[in-house]
Amino acid sequence: RMRDADVNAFLVGEAFMRAPDPGVELRRLFSR
Repeated sequence: RMRDADVNAFLVGEAFMRAPDPGVELRRLFSR
């Protein structure tokens, strides 16, 4: 979704940083 909106940079919240595996969450975010 973010790529579709031409968003190349974004701020990451504290909750995301506390995820057990932030890489998995990041891929999930960009795969939608």
